[in-house]
Amino acid sequence: MKKLFTKVFLIAMLATPAMAQQVTVSGTVTDADSGEPLIGANIVEKGTTNGTVTDYDGNYQVNVSPGSILVISYIGYETQEFPLNNRTTINAKLTLNLEELDEVVVVGYGSVRKSDLTGSVSSVKSEDLVKVPNASPVQALQGKVSGMQVLSPSGDPGAAPVVRLRGVTTLNNNNPLFVVDGVIIEQGVSGASGGGTPLDFLNANDIESVEVLKDASATAIFGSRGSNGVIIVTTKTGSKGNTRINFNADYGWEVIANEIDVMNGREFGQYVNDIDLTEPGPYNIDQLPSVNWQDLIYKDYTPIQSYSFSFGGGAEKVNYYLGLGYYSQEGILPKSGLKRMTVKLNTDYEIVNNLTIGTNLSVALKDKKNAPGVVNTALRAWPIDEPYRTDPNTGERVFAEVNGGGNALAAIEYNNSFTKSLESVGNMYATYDFLDGFTFKSSFQFSLGVSKSTSFTPEFFVAPLQQNETSDISKGMSTNSFVLWENTLSYSKEFGVHRINAVGGYTTQEVKSEFLNGSAQNLLRNGETFWYLNSGDGDPLLQTIGNSGAHSSIRSWLFRVNYSLMDKYLFTATYRRDGSSKFGPNNRYGVFPSFAFGWNISDESFFPQMPFLDVMKLRASWGIVGNDKIQYDAQFAQIAQDYGAVFGSNEQYIPGASYSSGGNPNLKWEETSQVDVGLNLTMFNGRLNSDLDYYIKTTNDILVSLEPVGYSGLGAFSSIVYNVASVENRGFEWSLDWQDDIGDVNYRLGFRGSTVQNEVLKLGQDIGVDSLIVAGDLGNGQQVSRSAVGLPIGFFYGYDAIGIFQTSEQVSTTPSLFGQSVGDLIYRDVNDDGVIDANDRVNLGNSIPDFVYGFNMEVGYKGVRVSADFQGQTGVDIYNGKQAVRFGLLNYEEKYTNHWTPSNPTNEDFRAIAGGTNFQPSNYFIEDGSFLRLRTLTVSYSMPNRVLDGTGIQTARIYARGTNLFTVTHFSGYSPDLGASSALDGVIDRGVYPITKVYSVGLNLTF
Repeated sequence: MKKLFTKVFLIAMLATPAMAQQVTVSGTVTDADSGEPLIGANIVEKGTTNGTVTDYDGNYQVNVSPGSILVISYIGYETQEFPLNNRTTINAKLTLNLEELDEVVVVGYGSVRKSDLTGSVSSVKSEDLVKVPNASPVQALQGKVSGMQVLSPSGDPGAAPVVRLRGVTTLNNNNPLFVVDGVIIEQGVSGASGGGTPLDFLNANDIESVEVLKDASATAIFGSRGSNGVIIVTTKTGSKGNTRINFNADYGWEVIANEIDVMNGREFGQYVNDIDLTEPGPYNIDQLPSVNWQDLIYKDYTPIQSYSFSFGGGAEKVNYYLGLGYYSQEGILPKSGLKRMTVKLNTDYEIVNNLTIGTNLSVALKDKKNAPGVVNTALRAWPIDEPYRTDPNTGERVFAEVNGGGNALAAIEYNNSFTKSLESVGNMYATYDFLDGFTFKSSFQFSLGVSKSTSFTPEFFVAPLQQNETSDISKGMSTNSFVLWENTLSYSKEFGVHRINAVGGYTTQEVKSEFLNGSAQNLLRNGETFWYLNSGDGDPLLQTIGNSGAHSSIRSWLFRVNYSLMDKYLFTATYRRDGSSKFGPNNRYGVFPSFAFGWNISDESFFPQMPFLDVMKLRASWGIVGNDKIQYDAQFAQIAQDYGAVFGSNEQYIPGASYSSGGNPNLKWEETSQVDVGLNLTMFNGRLNSDLDYYIKTTNDILVSLEPVGYSGLGAFSSIVYNVASVENRGFEWSLDWQDDIGDVNYRLGFRGSTVQNEVLKLGQDIGVDSLIVAGDLGNGQQVSRSAVGLPIGFFYGYDAIGIFQTSEQVSTTPSLFGQSVGDLIYRDVNDDGVIDANDRVNLGNSIPDFVYGFNMEVGYKGVRVSADFQGQTGVDIYNGKQAVRFGLLNYEEKYTNHWTPSNPTNEDFRAIAGGTNFQPSNYFIEDGSFLRLRTLTVSYSMPNRVLDGTGIQTARIYARGTNLFTVTHFSGYSPDLGASSALDGVIDRGVYPITKVYSVGLNLTF
């Protein structure tokens, strides 16, 4: 970093022209109403490209010619000009330009004035997106948007977060739609399942803003793809005037945020001794070694770094922006990590008057080391087994057999798995302005992802249960392409007190995917140069190959009109008609309308004049959006070709085919209707801004796979997709933001909160199929989640443990499972029939949180600024699956040291045991997933202009930051911030890659 900074500094010094006969002018640019400093305001010597920008305290300093005029501007404010008149200090107080400010609200297929907005839309600006060191900008949205939940199912570098907007809407894919510079992205750009986060091809420093569209009025313009909400990303562009150069560097160190407390050697030995209290135990606990397997596998202070360089500007007819980025994260687990290079190019060029062409292009090259699956291996390994032994024949140090989960260090050593991908997202467009207020736009959008994966395991032997008899290699390749052609005609005009903004268009898209994989065994050599299928021994019985693909398309017509009367009465109507190839001819098209109204009550003459209230706007909307996120071939019954039999006296194998899965030609659109009522308030001269919303969101005709009735002939454990379910979400969400200054101190406070109540209204009972969905597989045959009418999606289901058997008499007189004895869990006899069986299982908890929140604070004094961001949730349950799965004598979490014994007759934790009835699905393994986390804490310093004068550097900022510094929770796992990719499973901790703390330092420079 020091070398890089020095080079940049010297280049800037050499590039700075000598300024003869010039004067130095300095000052401060602030908001005229609040006095808040304006960061990044432009100060330009009129008629030239000479200028600067304000620092984080609104200060500037610039060298200009005597007698010149300073032009000071800022987005959303009136531009002002200041003749020098022999002055060396010019302080500017800029006033809001409401018309310009309103133009920055992006809503899809255009933008609207903020004062005309009738939908529920939240905005997050670029400065908030770079606070969290992560491969995906999505992670930075945690706690920033009311009604939005961003969860981390894994701390593995590059792992995709789980995003939910206004709860769990459907029983299948609940991911929101992402739109980047107009390009629609429904899933990751590359990977067999669209793997990766939909934004992980972007560098956060290239993003200008993110708009989150939540209600049907805002999302209906996207039709079939907007049912789970829409996240619109706008990247940075150049502008006419100075060429602005930015350099950002961030270097950090990762450590595990929280270790799980498991038994040490002495505690484990005592536990084993207590399994059979009638005999002396096998261990002298004072002589046992103690091995901390978590300390052995997790590394401390692994590097995570990010660098970006960009420059943007423009001339009379062209604007340009180019951003380059590099991100590298070495995971805390060996042989895990991610490296990524990104390129961002945005240009537009006015060919002739009123005709402009432009390009938005993003390219990302990623190299990911796939983490070895050793988390549970380490947690279950006996802490009395050392990882290494000395080979008696050679005297070499080799891996030792480890009871329980196996030898985690050996598993890491022999794991070799990585994925490389190239991703490109682009938008090429042309716009033509004609007549008075009409604009025609045609755009060609695409995304293309290509990924290659390799996994190699050599021949090795550690123990009879941990070995690989022959080396093996597997290879995979996938391509994922998306092409969209859009043609829209928009109209914008004001007629006195009337203002109208309308857009209509036609779009067509095509999505294609193809997957190719193969494997071989017994390679010639173990070196990486031999990690190819041809290196196998050629035995056809040891080779496999597979090839599959998917293809779907959508054709759409869209229309939206925004109407404003006297800036007080607002109306929005949206219509979209989508046709999807995933449905048959009878149900191919779906219609998705929406209507919204807004009323700026504070502009009415009868509204009482209150000095503390600036703006009050009431909003109400209704609309329908759709969902077609199912397999492209779900409508078809399918034939499998991998059937065959031996016939004839020669016993010849004859290949055959047979009916394998059912289809449903009557599938139709899943539809989500939503009612939203909102209130926007601006108070105390703009210092307090508040948004409040109440919504009811109901999804009908949900597409879900269910087992058909037996007489269908499909066979056991097979399913068909039906339109049979309904789900409702309802809740409140609000945001409060306060900003003010006291002398030289300025500060900001913000709070976001949302509630949600989820309920399944209908599930297959009308057509004779199962009205219950069983899910939540723990990996040992047990399934702990259910979805049923009248309850939330993915609720936990099992026995209600109400205590511990204390005496033999209690066991004999209390309903119990077969084989239970003193010290075991007592399960409640729900139906009072004197027997504990499957009929006594009940609803045990809900993994959809009752309340999700986030709050932030920031204080600045001159060049010093301190900011903190918090996030949290309450009313959420997590099933601790890693505790519940027992297939033998494994290590236990430390809580089990307080297990029941005759001398410790606790009523909390059952007796020492290696398996059995105590590990049935029950509330014993359900934990409170509520938490409060300090997401980021940043201390920064912006260098004053007097220090930077003559260096060519306009602004310079250094900072120190901590991420995930602490989490307040009762959950015993690595992190309560878990998410389920499938809502049907609920949230189950099966043993995940731990979340990390990050300590980092950084530098921001603007030239």
